[in-house]
Order: sequence, then structure tokens, then C-alpha cells
Amino acid sequence: MTEQEKKMKAYVNAVERRLRLPRDVRNGVMNDFQSSIAARREAGKTDEDIYRELGTPKEAARELNEQMKAFACRKSPWRFAFLALAVLSGGCLLIQGLLQLSLYWAFQTHAATVGIIGGADGPTSVFVTAQVGFDWDWLIPALLLIAGILGYWRACRRRPK
Repeated sequence: MTEQEKKMKAYVNAVERRLRLPRDVRNGVMNDFQSSIAARREAGKTDEDIYRELGTPKEAARELNEQMKAFACRKSPWRFAFLALAVLSGGCLLIQGLLQLSLYWAFQTHAATVGIIGGADGPTSVFVTAQVGFDWDWLIPALLLIAGILGYWRACRRRPK
């Protein structure tokens, strides 16, 4: 790849990064943009002339965003609610995990309590209490975290009606 091709590829990538369009529309726009550049090269224009006509990547992207305004993603105001849900549930999971980890380090046992009940004249019983089964305490914050992340992602990529 020549130096001019690298420079042109960097220019096109910089324009594409600044486009605020859905992926399928952005791909179509970028194909047309690259075809336009190829047509200008075939017409005998130099890369410097092409850059001068199109402007900086920021200017070219702003112009393309303006032309394709009807296809732009409309961001929902609900995205902040979902973001807050994800942050709060993630913080809850973090605190819960740190507490469980600190308790594990403090006690490093699996049995919570051992009790012996008995007497001199009767049978003796030994009771061991421990949490048996699955620990469900982390499930609700984890589900809320996933719902918050997916809701935020979906709300940021809404298409206009």
C-alpha cells in the first residue's frame, strides 16, 4: 500500500468514525463516498484537490450527517434511566461481592455454626448449619445490571419514526 493510499484510507476512516448513522445506512453512505473519491481520481484530480473539495474529515462527516438527517439515530431520554439502573445495580453487585469476599477472608470456613445439644443421661445431637444450595442474593442485581445495559444500548440506537 502506497503512502497516498494509506493517507486516503485514514481520511475515509476518520469520516466514517464521525458519522452518526445506523450501521447499514453508514455502510451505504461510505460505499458512495469511496465511489465518489474513486470517480474524482479517475477524472484526473489529485488527492490534494480531493481533500480540498471535501474538506477536513470533520467537515465531510458533518455534511454527510446533515444530508442523511432523516436516517439518523434518535436518542431516547430513557437512556439516562437505564444508565442509572445499570450503575446502581452494578454498584450493588460490587459492594455485595466485596462484603462476601471480606467475610470469606475473615472466617474462611464453610460451616456457619456448630452446635452440640445433649446431656449426661440422654442422646447427644450435633447440628451444623450452613448455607446449602445456590446463593440467590446476587441474581436480582445482576439481572437489573443486564437490563440496564441492554436498555441503555437499545435507547441510544432508536431509529426515527
